[in-house]
Amino acid sequence: MRAIISVANRDGLTELARELQSHNVDLFSTSGTLAALSVEGIEARSVSVLTNFPEILDGRVKTLHPAILGGVLARRNLVAHEEELRAHAISPIDIVAVNLYPFAETIARQNVTLTDALEQIDIGGVTLVRAAAKNFQDVIVFVRPQDYVPVLQEWREQGEVSIETRRYLAAIAFQYTASYDTAIAEYLRMGTGDYFPEQLTLSLERVQTLRYGENPHQQAAFYRWNDATSPSTLPTVAGAEVLHGKELSFNNLLDLDAAFTAVRSFTAPTITIIKHTNPCGMACDDSLLEAYKRAHAGDPVSAYGGIIGSNRSLDEATASEISQLFYEAIIAPDFSPEALAILRQKKNIRLLATHTLIEPKGINTQMLHAGHPDVRSVSGGLVIQTPDAVGERETEYSVMTDREPTLDEVTNLMFAWKAVQHVKSNAIVLAHKLMLVGVGAGQMNRVTSVHLAVEKANDRARGAVLASDAFFPFADGIEAAAKAGVTAIIQPGGSVRDEEAIRMANRYAIAMIFTGKRHFRH
Repeated sequence: MRAIISVANRDGLTELARELQSHNVDLFSTSGTLAALSVEGIEARSVSVLTNFPEILDGRVKTLHPAILGGVLARRNLVAHEEELRAHAISPIDIVAVNLYPFAETIARQNVTLTDALEQIDIGGVTLVRAAAKNFQDVIVFVRPQDYVPVLQEWREQGEVSIETRRYLAAIAFQYTASYDTAIAEYLRMGTGDYFPEQLTLSLERVQTLRYGENPHQQAAFYRWNDATSPSTLPTVAGAEVLHGKELSFNNLLDLDAAFTAVRSFTAPTITIIKHTNPCGMACDDSLLEAYKRAHAGDPVSAYGGIIGSNRSLDEATASEISQLFYEAIIAPDFSPEALAILRQKKNIRLLATHTLIEPKGINTQMLHAGHPDVRSVSGGLVIQTPDAVGERETEYSVMTDREPTLDEVTNLMFAWKAVQHVKSNAIVLAHKLMLVGVGAGQMNRVTSVHLAVEKANDRARGAVLASDAFFPFADGIEAAAKAGVTAIIQPGGSVRDEEAIRMANRYAIAMIFTGKRHFRH
């Protein structure tokens, strides 16, 4: 038997080679892998022995040769193939262990040049992998070091590698090359503005298999993007470390993402409490402890069993206050040792640390657009959009009413405008002193959302400001807010009945500003 081994990732290489030799497999390698095997005292020969041709063009051409590809692709059960191999003095190759040049790692480096990136595009390795995977019934293909041990153990125990295992390895190989090509395509597309190419593949790697999906009868898994096109310094839920608690569920992950995204919009210490992907509480304060207390006070009934997001590392005082109630999970940049000790007394609460600041600083639309799209599934396909990015830039607005908002109102309107972007549409929020006091989410008409927000706020609606994620189609929502005591409103504008809304606001001496930008969240 013969094997070709050519690996950029040399984890487990020595063990693989020795195990293959124990099965009387002759080893052939390309120059780099051959040198690594030689250092370990493992006998192997150059692929040039098979091709009778040297590696050329700085190693760009070494395995693209009929003596190698013929040996990999020949069907062992076809007499015609066997005769052709003999006629051309080609021997069958039974094992291919190949992984590719580190393209993704190369482009992740700062200041990498196009030339550097192009040199890390593997050609011969991809061809070998695909050839072996195509002929998996006769050829074992390895592309991942983690597959060496279980497959070789099967070989030792069963005396062969089963057709089921060979097919499984072939599927891994084709997915591996597909992900590799996807990374290259994404890199070459960066900066072109072509966010939606005619043909698109998405490269993901599994983080874990989940207990179940949204409901117990559904299966689910958690994946993260498998590329290096986005800055590694950006915090993410997928990149967060789980420090404590039960296994994360499908719904936990959705709520954690909502919590993470919400607090990332603010520079001041901020806490949000999420229920079913909507914030039921959110507040900014100079003190994280006070931010939590005020976020909880926004809707203490709904907060029970919620998910907490914090854009500051959790300290002892805040953790002590949080521990008095039941929450499913917390995501924060980090947890102090004292905070961890307190929260770990609760066996099931999930604690996630991004180990990176959660803030809008450095995040801009161009950066997010160059990274990962927002992907949603529909029956029979996907819809993809660029993210609704919220960066550091101040919101631009126009005053539409006779009365301009006061400085205090503007401060609260800006807070409410950031908060409403994280509420399911039709979305209405009421805010007072940088704290949510009422939320109306996911209603089929906007005035009902206003009524819900007002009902939640109760007496706190008086003197509060209101944010709407989209325009008011009728003036009834403005009037309902005015009668509850709302003093200022921020909304995109753009309705054919904007003038009616403005007249209604003037009637009640409400200050209303238009942003010209909508923030639907379906």
